[in-house]
Amino acid sequence: MTQISKLELKALVERLSLMYFGKNFNHDVFFNGHLRSTGGRMVFPKIGSRILKQKVFMEINPKLSDEDLPGIIKHELAHYDIFLTKGIHRENDRDFQNLLKQIDAPRYSPLHSQAKSFYIYQCTAAHHHEYSRHRKINLRKMRCGIDGATLKLVAEKHLK
Repeated sequence: MTQISKLELKALVERLSLMYFGKNFNHDVFFNGHLRSTGGRMVFPKIGSRILKQKVFMEINPKLSDEDLPGIIKHELAHYDIFLTKGIHRENDRDFQNLLKQIDAPRYSPLHSQAKSFYIYQCTAAHHHEYSRHRKINLRKMRCGIDGATLKLVAEKHLK
């Protein structure tokens, strides 16, 4: 979890923008605690199909470590740079991927690979049908889809 303030974050973004892209980043930068698996995002507000360039801003996930923060900022600045030159683009565009390699920015968020859990449920009937789910289910409401028997939680696995 990063320990820098909003002003330090803005200064870091401006410094990295000048260092890697030679451009000033004169937009707002915020921490957004609602982001879960993404490291950050560039937001390009629209009215209809027209993008409001003066209202563009960057959101950064406060759960990032101090070591991961510059890489994620470079990734988001790459989105901004490609937007200024090409317009709207996608993550898997070849020129975006080449730019990420040039500036040594990560393609994926380090938060995306956090530990995941899944649950294995088993039917209590004679056939013991198994179901694996990423989320817990309410055993009072859910039943086996094959024979209608009740379910029980057999295992809970945590993957890294």
